[in-house]
Amino acid sequence: MSNAFFVTTPIYYPNGVPHIGNAYASIIADVLARYHRQKGDTVRFSTGVDENSQKIVDKAAELGLPVMEYLDQMAVEHRRVWDGIDISYTDFVRTTSPSHAAFVQSVLQKSFDNGDIYEGVYEGMYCRGCEGFKKATDLTPAGKCPDHPTQEVEHLKEKNYFFRLSRYTEQLQAFYAANPHFVTPQNRFNEVLEFVNQGLEDFSVSRETNKFGIPLPFDGSQVTYVWYDALFNYISTLGDEADTFWPAQVHVVAKDIIRFHAIFWPAMLLSAGYALPGNIVTTGYFTIDGQKISKSLGNVIDPVEYAAKYSRDLLVNYLLTTIPIGQDGDFSEKESVLAFNNRLANTLGNLLNRCLVLTLKNGGTIAVHPYQSDLAAAREALLLTYERAFAAFDLRGALIATYEFAESLNKYIDTVRPWELVDVDPAKLEDVMYQVAESLRTMAILLHPFFSPKMEELLSRIGVPKDVVLMKNGNMGAALERKTGFSVLEKGEPLYMRISL
Repeated sequence: MSNAFFVTTPIYYPNGVPHIGNAYASIIADVLARYHRQKGDTVRFSTGVDENSQKIVDKAAELGLPVMEYLDQMAVEHRRVWDGIDISYTDFVRTTSPSHAAFVQSVLQKSFDNGDIYEGVYEGMYCRGCEGFKKATDLTPAGKCPDHPTQEVEHLKEKNYFFRLSRYTEQLQAFYAANPHFVTPQNRFNEVLEFVNQGLEDFSVSRETNKFGIPLPFDGSQVTYVWYDALFNYISTLGDEADTFWPAQVHVVAKDIIRFHAIFWPAMLLSAGYALPGNIVTTGYFTIDGQKISKSLGNVIDPVEYAAKYSRDLLVNYLLTTIPIGQDGDFSEKESVLAFNNRLANTLGNLLNRCLVLTLKNGGTIAVHPYQSDLAAAREALLLTYERAFAAFDLRGALIATYEFAESLNKYIDTVRPWELVDVDPAKLEDVMYQVAESLRTMAILLHPFFSPKMEELLSRIGVPKDVVLMKNGNMGAALERKTGFSVLEKGEPLYMRISL
């Protein structure tokens, strides 16, 4: 088979409907999945819901619903969101599934049998919002969890089973040294390294007081701690194809769960005998117009409603060009519209419109011409930058480089003034329009993972639908390398209509 590529999002808590911040991680994973498909890789892409959680039990009780009835409803809602913004996942995880529970119990037993899980007593602080145990250094000076400052941090004392994380300190340090790009961006990796170098402590893998979850296979009176259970979704979802698709090439996660993914998860995998994932791409936090996302403030953005109001492409363009992956950012409706108008409607859409109009004035067809040396050099530079950007998970860099190439083409047209060649020098006009059409073709292929339907429309409108077929069959390289003429039948509507503020 072709190269296997496996990308994951976090599995989201179903105590609410996914918002714009959740959509950001899912869109990043979606673009990576689409890119690898059009390169010819065989892709698995998982997302889903993290259901074995005390906060879910509390939410269902608040609504007066049986837990499983509530979870069934929320799984439908989460699928609605991801389908509504065309997230191309192949696997939707539910951690209440029997297959997931059986897998988690099997790996727990392995770690228990090899001495990595032992009985003890946990006494300390616990954040119900994070469903995580906290050290004093994790809290604010006021003793609050920085991620859930409105909730009281609880003091717990209960019998638990613990995982010997401390046993894996040196193995983790050696792995990090051998894989210096394991976590993106680097500042998040630096936080991981500092945490590990300060010394690792064993952590709890069970809860005595919680009753909803996966029972420990060696002590049915305890249920598996939600994080230990949830992390193994990345393998349980693969089923019989785990040998093909594991390890995952990319986990996309938010910065608040980086320790679980970059420290606990690798140690758990080593204990259970699994290979470690390739990369962890970490996203930052959003504010909305300078304010924290909050239901009480009424500024929670439903990504499906936002995409319906404007377009999915507006959402993708803004999220991936405005906020470098890994950094915190502010989401502004006004700025998202301005960015759409500038880059997609004006720069790219206007370039296509000029190509269509001038080609129609010259008979509607363009034969293959030599590609001008300066444009050829710029195109090769773009392809190199684009490939390097994807290799580094720098989706912003890939987009910006492509937009800059489009801007250079608009300047090329302004300089050459091809409209003055109509009825004067048709041969010269055709040569100029070949340069423009071939450049448009290249950009549509490169932008396809981000804006698939519109780029397929662009390719069809300049008369090269074969490129769409090639990409859908995993032949992106062949599409980029082939030489072809162009055929324009009509001007049609603008590819992207400008949006009025």
